[in-house]
Amino acid sequence: MNRIAQRIEPVMNSRELAAVVDDHYTAEAQTLATGAEANLLKLGELRGTLSAEQAARWAELKAAHVRERGAADEEPLRRAVAALGVLAERIGAVESAITRASGAS
Repeated sequence: MNRIAQRIEPVMNSRELAAVVDDHYTAEAQTLATGAEANLLKLGELRGTLSAEQAARWAELKAAHVRERGAADEEPLRRAVAALGVLAERIGAVESAITRASGAS
């Protein structure tokens, strides 16, 4: 926090202040190889600054995390349900690709 505070000037407007915070956390996230994208997207969600594209990516990452966590369970029934969830998601992706290719909405 001290590093951010050193870069803040009293004459900064809110846009400049947000840019300083963004730059700081982007630099910090790059030093953390795993989870950097997720951390930046989570920060954007908390701050309410996600674009539609970023919000969609964040939703994908959260869904993947839930799937992975479900696959780690030892119970065969839970693994089967998780596998069905992945299958349903992939079928949905195929359906949307066909819809886009055919030009129908």
